[in-house]
Parts: sequence; C-alpha cells; structure tokens
Amino acid sequence: MADLVGWLQLLGAGSVGGVAGQVVAQYVSAGPERRKARADVRSAMTELDELVWRADDPEAWPRLRKAQHAFESASMIAGVRRDLSNWYVITRVAFYRQSRRNYERHGGPDEGGGFLESHHLEGLNEAAEMIYQALWHPQRSRWFRKRRLDIAKERTRKAVADSPDLLSDLDRGDRPV
Repeated sequence: MADLVGWLQLLGAGSVGGVAGQVVAQYVSAGPERRKARADVRSAMTELDELVWRADDPEAWPRLRKAQHAFESASMIAGVRRDLSNWYVITRVAFYRQSRRNYERHGGPDEGGGFLESHHLEGLNEAAEMIYQALWHPQRSRWFRKRRLDIAKERTRKAVADSPDLLSDLDRGDRPV
C-alpha cells in the first residue's frame, strides 16, 4: 500500500509541476513574439497617422484603406480590443476628412489649407493614447477599458465641438471599407 501512495504522490507532483513548467516556459518564450506584435501595431499606427495629413494626395484614400487594414490586422494579432482599434480608425478617418475639407476650402499648405486646428489635435491624441495603453499594459488596460474609452470619446468630442463637420464624422463613425 505504501508503494501505491508513493507512486500516486510522485505522479501528482510530476504532472502538476510539469504543467506549471510548461505554462511558464510557454509564457516566457512567447515574450519576443508579443513584443514583435506590439511593434507591428506601432508601425501600422505611424503609417495611418501619416496619411491623415495627405489631403493634397489624390491616392491618399486608397492608401488610407490599406493602412487601416494593416493596423486592424496587427491589432488583432497583438490582442488590442476591437472597440479601441475601431475608435482609433474612426478618429483617423474623421480627421483625414477634415484636413481634406480644409485643403479644398483654402488650398495647399502655402495658402493655409490642409491643416487642423491645434486644439483639435487633442482629440486626435486621445485615441492614440488608448492604443498605447493597450500595448504597454495589456492586462491593466482591460480593467477600465470601457470607462476610459468613454472618457476618451467625450474628450475628443469636446476638443472638436467647434467643428460641426468633424463632430459629425466622428458620430457617424465612417471607416474606409
């Protein structure tokens, strides 16, 4: 009987220790992959942000769509919640359209067109901050994600309250498809 108890103890210790060891090893070895996925999101964000300012480029809209798809794909792989990535894309599209409207009304940058009001940039930065938090602190950012997203949306709307076109674009939530 003592032999059976000894074998059961050894078997139990080995399987629990083995499973725990596998979990730890898998978590540690996945670190570089997670960092690479987060870096890919940052690269896609950069590309998308650069296109917001290309109001004078007739090919900007197709490139914006391509950048949006790259950003969303990278976000999915990195584990960024869809509501955060959606809000980020919506803000970028809305601000692109506002920049485009300014360009059409006032001409190129030499004539004062294509730019956004400086206080509107606060709204643009709110969405980026949400993505940064999700990338840098993925576990911590999930706890208060919904509340922080609501606050970010409200701050963005306040920052652009003097621009009915931009506010309408944000509320409509258009996205290049």
